[in-house]
Amino acid sequence: MEHVRVLDQLATLEERISETARRFSSMKAQYRALQEQKRMLERELEGLRSANRELTERINDLESNDPTDAETFNREEVRRTIDRVLERFGELPL
Repeated sequence: MEHVRVLDQLATLEERISETARRFSSMKAQYRALQEQKRMLERELEGLRSANRELTERINDLESNDPTDAETFNREEVRRTIDRVLERFGELPL
């Protein structure tokens, strides 16, 4: 009887070891899949960060250049107009 009980315990232990090995293999496969997904997400994140930096630079360029160009254009246009008016005013016979 003792011998049968020991064999049953060994069989139970063998089943547990087999189940643990299957779980370990499954978890290892999941780990590899998650690592690959992580690498893909990191590449995508870097691409998004790069695009964000480029867009931020474009926005900053547009914000800094647009008002300056508009002010410069307006000031220059006003100066030219004033110069033309003064020239014509100087041409008037007084």
